[in-house]
Amino acid sequence: MPSTKLTAVAALAGSVAFASQGAAFLPARHSSSVYRGGQTDLQAKGRRSKDLVSTSNASSQAGKGVQGLGGDVPTPAAAGKTANWVPVAGLKSMKELPQEENKVKFVDTQATTLIDGAVNPTGAVSVVSFKGKTYCFASSCPSCKVPLAKAKVLDPTEETGPDPRVCCDFCSATFNSRTGDRVEDAGGAGFLGGIVKGLMSKQEKQPLETYDLGEKNGKVLINLPY
Repeated sequence: MPSTKLTAVAALAGSVAFASQGAAFLPARHSSSVYRGGQTDLQAKGRRSKDLVSTSNASSQAGKGVQGLGGDVPTPAAAGKTANWVPVAGLKSMKELPQEENKVKFVDTQATTLIDGAVNPTGAVSVVSFKGKTYCFASSCPSCKVPLAKAKVLDPTEETGPDPRVCCDFCSATFNSRTGDRVEDAGGAGFLGGIVKGLMSKQEKQPLETYDLGEKNGKVLINLPY
């Protein structure tokens, strides 16, 4: 089901982003699980990390027969990478995929490679439905690190071809929602967002992490290459 934890994080994102200027812009460190009272969330649910991220052989088997959502063919893994299709824990079936057009919705994956105990404890990803196609990308903006819960989904341009754009509502960084490539910023950032944008302007513009979603036997899968 859609994530609610990151939505709450988004409401406090402005104050968090400036609580510690140095820490706010450091890349997130991923932990394998969330620690709570002597056991992790994964242990509490009876899951082991290897159950969430497949071995090479198991991943190869899981990838067979996967159909891209909206009829798209899943993107082949990049050179040197192995496709790794794993179930999306937050979706029991295709029917639970977000259906509202042009709205960013968070979906929990519980995938260990996406979990960050501090800012993303459920391994949530952003899912957008746009003109019958489903797009999936990271839950936070790579520029300002603020959750994309209120990001704007914008029409394609010549720069993005047929793919819609996603624009961070905090710093106005804009990306191709399929490739994750940084494109021309759309709209103006707010006061705090403008400060962040100024501080980040001299840094390398990071792309938005994107993910393939697929379907097999009625189950939704996400590809997390390794």
